[in-house]
Amino acid sequence: MMKAGSVMTASDTSVKPLKARALKRGDKVGLISPASRPDGPAVMARCIKSMEWMGFRPVVGQHALDTQGFLAGSDSDRLSDLMSFFKDDSIKGIFCVSGGYGSLRLLDRIDYKVISENPKVLVGADDNTALLLAINKRTNLVVFLGPNLDELNSPASFEDLQLVVGQKKPLKPLNVRIGKIAFGGVHYAPVNGVVTGRILGGNLTAMGSLMGTPFQPDFTKSILLLEDKNERNDMLDRWFSTLYVSGSLAKVEGVAFGDFVNCGRKGSSNMLSIEDLFGDRLQEMRKPSCFGFPFGQGEDTYTLPIGINASLDTNKGQIAFLDSALI
Repeated sequence: MMKAGSVMTASDTSVKPLKARALKRGDKVGLISPASRPDGPAVMARCIKSMEWMGFRPVVGQHALDTQGFLAGSDSDRLSDLMSFFKDDSIKGIFCVSGGYGSLRLLDRIDYKVISENPKVLVGADDNTALLLAINKRTNLVVFLGPNLDELNSPASFEDLQLVVGQKKPLKPLNVRIGKIAFGGVHYAPVNGVVTGRILGGNLTAMGSLMGTPFQPDFTKSILLLEDKNERNDMLDRWFSTLYVSGSLAKVEGVAFGDFVNCGRKGSSNMLSIEDLFGDRLQEMRKPSCFGFPFGQGEDTYTLPIGINASLDTNKGQIAFLDSALI
């Protein structure tokens, strides 16, 4: 077993992904708020009901509705909820209720040895990308970029999340969002190509906060997923340029872009579209890339595993999963 605090790099071919057991009806699952507090008890009640409708038995973290400034309670209390669920053999999966900000503050205090010895389904998005990527790097556990429960707002997202966390075989390919008028897979790809690699990524802002830390992902031979919400173009360019100038972007095989909800100029002087903002770097580097995948924080968002192999075909606008995510 890996020692607590040691770093396991997913690019090491001798290391296999650590996979949790698929969830089944009747399983107990933990609900946590590792970052900001959800809007209130009514939101938590809806999250509880969503889990019950999926057939699970939700257990709310002791501090999931606490408040300390912009955080859901103190760092120690939020960490306690996370680790207590990983230590509890009766809890089979853990779902993040809300995003916001705060997961980054927990990373150097997590007991990764406990997680590696008790692999469980872990789902989250937004700021919780930092939590997912840190755990994946330190333990090689396959984690899931999926909607925080307070943003689980559509039947499509609900049904997909329920399917993904309970499936032992490779998931169906994910195609670019067609839109309300079905033109049959029309999409924008700055660079066309077919590449394979390990799925990595999530929220661009949260990932940017990991750069230069011991929790920075290993981008080697990865298919990089990127999404964001409520950010100005200049800030998005800052984080993406960080990936570029650090050399991290050069290591990836290809890039798949999800939803960038309510992002754009927002008062800045940058008039570029989201596609323009990222496309020039990718064309320069000739990295296969494609926009329009339904993951992130949009209305109909799908749940993707981080840490397994997949192929990205920008000609088709498709991500095909080559391995199972759960056992």
